[in-house]
Amino acid sequence: MTIDRRTFLESTLALFGAWGLGACGDATGGSGSTDSDGTTGQGEPSGTSGGAPTDGTGGESDSTGDEPTTGTTGGPDLMPKDIITVTLTAGTSGELLPWTIGHFFAEGDVPSGTRVVADVDEFQAVVRNRWPDGSVKFAVLSGRCDFTAGTPRSVQLSRVAEAADPAPAITEAELVAAAPDLAVQVGMLGTVSLASALGSPVQQLLAGPVASEWRYRLDVDEQLVVWCFVRLYKGGAVEALVSVENGWLDYAGATNKLARVVVTSKGHTLYDSTSELDIKHHTRIVCTAGHSGKLWLDADPQIVVAHDAAYLQQSGAVPAFLAESTSQELLDKLADKYVPFAQHNLPGDALGSGGDSASIGWLPLWDATYVVSAAPRALQSVLVNSFAAGAWSVHIRDASTNSPPTFAAYPDLKLPQSSGDMYGGRAYFAGQYGTDWDISHGWLPGYVAYLVSGDWWHLEELQYFVKWVHFSSDVMSRGGAAGLMVRSIQPRGTAWQLRNCGMAAAITPDDDPERLGYASAVGASLAWMRDYHTNALGIIIEPDQMYWGDIGGERTWMSDYIVGSVAWVLDLKVVEATHEAAADAFMQWCGSGLVRRMSDGTNPEGWHWAYQAYSPTLSELSWPENQQQTSFDANWGIAFERFAGRPNGPDLDDGYIHATNWDDLGFEGMPVKEAFGGDYFEYAMCALALCVNRQIEGAEAAFARIAQATNFPTCRAALAGDPRWGIAPRSFVQQG
Repeated sequence: MTIDRRTFLESTLALFGAWGLGACGDATGGSGSTDSDGTTGQGEPSGTSGGAPTDGTGGESDSTGDEPTTGTTGGPDLMPKDIITVTLTAGTSGELLPWTIGHFFAEGDVPSGTRVVADVDEFQAVVRNRWPDGSVKFAVLSGRCDFTAGTPRSVQLSRVAEAADPAPAITEAELVAAAPDLAVQVGMLGTVSLASALGSPVQQLLAGPVASEWRYRLDVDEQLVVWCFVRLYKGGAVEALVSVENGWLDYAGATNKLARVVVTSKGHTLYDSTSELDIKHHTRIVCTAGHSGKLWLDADPQIVVAHDAAYLQQSGAVPAFLAESTSQELLDKLADKYVPFAQHNLPGDALGSGGDSASIGWLPLWDATYVVSAAPRALQSVLVNSFAAGAWSVHIRDASTNSPPTFAAYPDLKLPQSSGDMYGGRAYFAGQYGTDWDISHGWLPGYVAYLVSGDWWHLEELQYFVKWVHFSSDVMSRGGAAGLMVRSIQPRGTAWQLRNCGMAAAITPDDDPERLGYASAVGASLAWMRDYHTNALGIIIEPDQMYWGDIGGERTWMSDYIVGSVAWVLDLKVVEATHEAAADAFMQWCGSGLVRRMSDGTNPEGWHWAYQAYSPTLSELSWPENQQQTSFDANWGIAFERFAGRPNGPDLDDGYIHATNWDDLGFEGMPVKEAFGGDYFEYAMCALALCVNRQIEGAEAAFARIAQATNFPTCRAALAGDPRWGIAPRSFVQQG
């Protein structure tokens, strides 16, 4: 059984003829000053069936409640325009039911001087990130409208000119007046109440006329804290995300805590762990038995969102994928209900072991499945697995700021680097912590969950994992506070940390000073790598690789991970001007090297695209001299002839993709590939697709050869069971 979610072009030739590498969809570029103001809108009810987008007023405060900045107006690119729809489905029927989602926008779709509106009764859009041209990148959307239980409602998102006078935002005084009753009992350790913190929030997360949100800190003892993320909607509805977190940045005296956790309101139990939880130090849990993480103080409207999958991929927020459908078998194996410290779909004690895992890839399996399908079960899994990441002991909150520590504040801090009860292992595993957080197999925690929900908890999860890797790395190799990610022993470790830090730079709000910290760390790393890597092949190795390395050859597929990750990060335009030229130069160098490795038989200085190897020998010298930049072959054709025992040539263009040779199969023994999955050809293919987005010369033609292969449709069909290793150029995905 398959579930179709997108329309793709039927003809590969027609598809490639239609490729264009400009803006996504039919968007046009915007112009104007770069700012980080939020935009909100609220208008008269437009009827339960929807109608013209809610006009309202705009320019409301940003995510910290600062005053709005007025944008420019005028010009054809600022005219009203429909952008995209999202689909909302409620589990209950009712009038003016409240909801909040996250939404990423393609560059130029909402230019500076315009704002997001929707065809619902009441609506606001709080902008957290903008593209360099001032157009909206990411916003948290909230609304109230009527629903019939189980009946999907399409919400049209559009842009209109910015309004002059913002509607007043809901204030914390209104929340205080509502006096929400919320108590959290943490076993014998004590009970804390939201009432004790009202009036003293740590941070305001949303400010608007439809919904405002605050973050509260409730100390159970010197180590254990309850964090309450409380959102008040117009009309009085209150939702809360309650998280219990054990430990701060300082490890001194950190211990595990045993407690049964119960959350109550007005005499009703909203959550009960039912038994004692062993809350390991530097872990955190969410008090929920479902997937959303939300506790509603009154009735839960049970609203589920489905984003437009094609738009999400075309926007650049996530890679585009080749999968045309999603199998029911895939959806059935995804976790759908959160249990504190359960493994769910995470690798657990398998992290760091050989072979594939559902967590490995530019996106982990659950995130890739939602990006392809927008299926409700996939959405549940995205959120559940983000919450499940809280079971790793990487949560090092700075008590002085109530946030993950900044790069600059602790330039010389070194966290433990060996296994043991102080390291970032997984709490559920037998023994104290089990496996470490293995950077070479690290996944992308929290990112897609934040994109689709807009919930701060998930953003923090990503930030925690980025900072843990930074502070557990050697101080000298990371350049102190510079945050260099260039000495991870294995190139794949560098790839995944560059990806994670790059995504943090893309979605940490513009008005958060540490957003620049993430961006600077990425930029400085790419500049360092551009200076270090000078070989003629465009192959990336680690400076320390000779101490563990591939004595006989180089693992090209680990280099591919870096190529693809850098391409994706640069697409999100997070690198600052001081590092931009070096970052672009590094991308051109490594991307061009990959293109030459995906040559056809007409290029005698190229490796043949259809016959990829696990770890080819790329130097005439022996280990460790073969790890030096000046020791690599002068071109890929030399390496290919060494591998195949013959030069590259047109007679090898048999029209088939061949499975990777990583055993002792002879060159002639490489079979025709039957499916795309976790294999070494796919890693190169995915990185190549991301190079197409960056317009690396020759990348588009190289990817066209793959898509025109005789066995490409058969291989592509297998992605219905696992879409991760089928990344495509953005222009491959068509809206419809």
